[in-house]
Amino acid sequence: MNLLTSNRFKLRYLEAADASAKYLNWLNSGVSEFILNKPESNSGLVAYIEEQLADKDVYFYGIFTLDTDEHIGNIKFIIKGKNRDCVEMGILIGEKAWHGKGVAKEVIECFARHAKQQLGITKMQLGVDSANTAAVSAYYKIGFKVVDDGRNDGGLTMLWEF
Repeated sequence: MNLLTSNRFKLRYLEAADASAKYLNWLNSGVSEFILNKPESNSGLVAYIEEQLADKDVYFYGIFTLDTDEHIGNIKFIIKGKNRDCVEMGILIGEKAWHGKGVAKEVIECFARHAKQQLGITKMQLGVDSANTAAVSAYYKIGFKVVDDGRNDGGLTMLWEF
């Protein structure tokens, strides 16, 4: 599952070579406002990517356009639960030009189809800051539901059973 495709995008495992100045800029700009524990240097970014690749429970993809192969963001899934039927998900659409264009919905649903068929995964969970209204709205459109809105950090825990 190191390459998945949807109508407009391909998801492929990130590699150390993807640790570009552009990617690092996303992490130091407003588009990553709600991302925690961000690498601050290129070497830190390379180390982070390699750490994700070494973990067999992590699927860490770059989101690339099919037509131009432009790297526009990343999405990560971590297998969770004693039954290994759930993944925890995080996403960053780094390129502002792609915000509000349904990228998250398309790539999350793409992974869900493959995860269900190939891994028996039937649930996806995520944490989101309640102030990130665009993300919360996008997750509701996919089918996520709030399962915990009482977190002390102002966040929501959302779950999608597919």
